[in-house]
Amino acid sequence: MSNSPEQPRFDSISHFLESGGFDYRVFDMGRKVTLFTHDAFKSIESQQQLYPYPFQKKASLALLFWSKKKSNEKNTNKEAVIWFLQFPVDEMGYLQLESRDGFLLSLLEQAGKNIESKLKGAIGTDEMSESPFAFKPAEDRLAMFHAFATCELGQQPSHYYQATREYLKGNLGYEQWQFLGLQGIADVVARLGEDDNESLLNNALPELPEVPLESFCLMLENAQPNEALAHSLIGLIKKQLNSDEPSISIGAALLRGVSGAKVSAERKSLLLSFLDPVKSNKLAKEIEVLVSISGRCWLDLEDNEVLKVFLGSLALQEQVAFNAVLSDLMMLPNMKKKVLALVRGFASSEVLDEKMTVFMHSYKS
Repeated sequence: MSNSPEQPRFDSISHFLESGGFDYRVFDMGRKVTLFTHDAFKSIESQQQLYPYPFQKKASLALLFWSKKKSNEKNTNKEAVIWFLQFPVDEMGYLQLESRDGFLLSLLEQAGKNIESKLKGAIGTDEMSESPFAFKPAEDRLAMFHAFATCELGQQPSHYYQATREYLKGNLGYEQWQFLGLQGIADVVARLGEDDNESLLNNALPELPEVPLESFCLMLENAQPNEALAHSLIGLIKKQLNSDEPSISIGAALLRGVSGAKVSAERKSLLLSFLDPVKSNKLAKEIEVLVSISGRCWLDLEDNEVLKVFLGSLALQEQVAFNAVLSDLMMLPNMKKKVLALVRGFASSEVLDEKMTVFMHSYKS
């Protein structure tokens, strides 16, 4: 009979982190880089709450954690570990606990044995290369996460930060964007409320060439631009709408950039105009633009008026694209009921009826 001590058992990731004496932050890395409160994440893990941001039927998480003892020591650098984890979301919209529990059993307890050895450097990343639940975020997501992480840890931004701020001032010329680092753009967006960054970006926005404009917008989708910056973004979207040759990538990026701003009434009006079938807007027929709306502006689609015109535009896509976008959209909490109730409740077009019939057949099978 073995006399070795029994391994501790954890009923959740939150339990593991708290039992280990860690401070921690949990971010969603799917639709946007979004910070969960501790209570919200615990509710998700206990299935008291639907997973709020499923993307492609998965929950993509970033865990940032560090020693609570170090947090309480003054002038001590917080050395942190990062885990990127991905779990399935079931058809009901809940985090699939079987996968989460599998992770806890197969990896988490073993990782706890050598966690201290991994706490090296400003932000040390645990690659977890042997875990089937590990994933590698896209480059823009990774940059934004690291920007938020340095804020949470009270650390300095990357060395690209000041260079990006100088670029926004226009002193070097807005065409000189090639030296910009994606991390510097993320650092500025993560610190919109500091160093007058929001005003700097707002003033520079109309002058930015397409490449840096798109990069700033892709970071802004993870933030909450103030009203002035949001109105500037909306102004640029309207400029694209009125153009004879609008840029698909810029139109989609601008929509993503304004998606987190607290200007819901203005954004609703914009989307209704954008998706109006009578105006036959070129951008509204592009799948890249529609994916930006469903993937980033999903809260606006909770409005039946906006959802109706969105479905009308989506129905003009090929059936495969229609199915993929709608299937992902209906994974969001309460969206399945909204979509089905709306389609049954109004006289939709023949095209939408046909697309929905095929979709429902594949959705049920």
